[in-house]
This record gives sequence, structure tokens and C-alpha cells, in this order.
Amino acid sequence: MITFFLTGTTVETQNLIMKKIVESKFKILSIDGGGIKGIFPAKFLASLEEEIGEGQTHKHFDLICGTSTGGIIALALSLGIPAKEILKLYQDNAKTIFGSGNWNIVKKPFYNNKPLEKLIRDIFKKYHDTDEDPRINDALNKVKLLIPTYSLVDGGTQVLKTPHTSDLILDKHIPMYMAAMATSAAPTYFNAYSNRFKRIDSDTIEDFSNKVDGGVYANNPSMLGIIEATTRLEQKLDNIQLLSLGTGQYKYEEAKTKKMWSVMYWVWLKKKRIFELFMQSQAQLVHNSVNILHQFNDDFLYKRIDLEFNHNFKVKMDETNPNKLKMLSQKAVRIFQTEGKYVLDTFCSSSVPVA
Repeated sequence: MITFFLTGTTVETQNLIMKKIVESKFKILSIDGGGIKGIFPAKFLASLEEEIGEGQTHKHFDLICGTSTGGIIALALSLGIPAKEILKLYQDNAKTIFGSGNWNIVKKPFYNNKPLEKLIRDIFKKYHDTDEDPRINDALNKVKLLIPTYSLVDGGTQVLKTPHTSDLILDKHIPMYMAAMATSAAPTYFNAYSNRFKRIDSDTIEDFSNKVDGGVYANNPSMLGIIEATTRLEQKLDNIQLLSLGTGQYKYEEAKTKKMWSVMYWVWLKKKRIFELFMQSQAQLVHNSVNILHQFNDDFLYKRIDLEFNHNFKVKMDETNPNKLKMLSQKAVRIFQTEGKYVLDTFCSSSVPVA
């Protein structure tokens, strides 16, 4: 915590020095996964952009991390797409993305990912300067990106990154819509995502195969952002400010004693408990861990924005009920009313300078 007193200087000079100190902070925006629940962070950011300007979020952060639906939002923000447009995409197309579920789950996932792919590809191209699909290398204002996915080909985690250091040479060629589809390919909901792309600087064709949702290991990518900042980007923890946006949490509680915890209890079509349980428990663990870092280092600033569902109001990852989606958006507005000023003053008081 900055507590020194600047002797022999005017109030104006002190304010200017303090402003420069604030501007020098390394700012991270992290956005959780959660399917259609991405309406919550999208609406919160849309409310934020009503104050800072539409499509201006990327100018206020050095690094944006996003998993699954959060990855879609992160990639969109890096292109200068207004958050209200991302929100509209979710609100208008929930039934297109999650509408006609497949009941032949022995052979197919619950949903076809092609409608989502077209929606994302179209909006990304709409806000790009050329008719070509934007690549990860096209992130505006040189904002750095971290987009977690999991590669079944390699049997390991994979974080797609902008080329913010000289050794990051491959991910920059990946079309953004492919990165978005990869990080949001939630097992059981969608097929693992596969495609091919041509490198920017040659006719070389690269395979981009069997990617699944980064939420299987980093549904809350905040810790990935901290690690990237403190290692590869050589930032001290006490120089970092982290804003983490959740998508709503529901505590899985089961007080009834069961003789058998059947497979259907966990994968029943209408609830799909198993995947949401894994993703939410991982997000909670990361929040608790990052919060401990904050408690032991006052200069590391951490702000988590989220909401907790209960038995009266819960939104599923594949929710299509328009009333529930509208209520989720309204809850984001109410939370912005209480948290917005702090976020504006702390994270958006000035733009991050271009490196």
C-alpha cells in the first residue's frame, strides 16, 4: 500500500505523481466460462462501456484472459466489439445455440456447434478492417490475450496467446473464431473442435484438431493471468490489478442420503450436474487462492464480481428461457450500480498506453 508523503511538492504535483503511479499498474481482466451465463459479464461490461465508451474496454487492460464463453467475450473485446453487441448475440440467439437438443447422446453431443461457429465468425469479421477472418495477432491496442483450451491430440492443457513475447510464434496465426470455438467446446454439450488454418506469412496449412473447453482445468483463468504477468511479462505481484468477472455460481448441496449415486443423477439431460460441478468448483478454488494472495499482499489489488444463484433463481449453462436470461441481465445491472464506481475509478481512470 502506498503510504509515503511527498514533501516539498504542491497538491497538484502530488496528484500528478499519484496518477502516473496508478497508470503504471499492470491491469488484468479475467472472465469465467459458463455458457449462456456469459450474459452476466457481457451486461456488466456493457454498463461499464456506457461510461468509458463503446468498444473501449481493451484500452484499459494490459491482459485479458477468458475461458469458454469468457474466451468468446475476451476475443471480441480485443477487436473493439462493443460489449452490448456480445450481449445481444447471446440474448437473441440462445435458442439457436442451445435450442434443439439431441437426445441420441450415445452417438452425438447435446448440441450442434455449427450455429455458434457461424454467429461468432460473422460478428468477428463484421468488426475487422478486412474481409478476412481476424487472427489472434489482430488484437487491437496490442492488448495481450490468454485463451485456455485443452488439446486431446496432445493430451494436455493449451493456452492460446497473443505474440507478446518473441517465443510465442504459432498462436498468432489462429483465426479468432477458431480460438473461440476451441475454448468453448464443452464436453457433452458440443463436439471437440477441429479445423485447419493457413499461416499469415506463408501457404503452410496447420491442423487445429480435437480441442475442448478450457473450463475443464481453468474455468476461472485468473491464476493463469497472474502467472503470465509475474513470469513471462516480468511484473511484480504488487504492481498487478486484477478484475475477475464470474458467470454466476450455484452451490451444489445434497443433504439427502443416497444408497446409490447413479450415473443418471450426474448426467441427467435436464441438469447435467457433473460438468457444471467440475467447472464451478475449479472457479471457486481459483478465487479462494487468488484472494489469499491478496490478503498477504495489500498492494496486489483483486476484485471479484460474481453472483450466487439459489433455489429461487438459477440459470443453466444451456438456458434458453428468455425470462431467466432477462433476469440475469438485470442482476448484472444491479451489481454494477453498487460496484461500478469502484471498477471505473480503479481500472478505467486512464487508458493503458500502447507498448
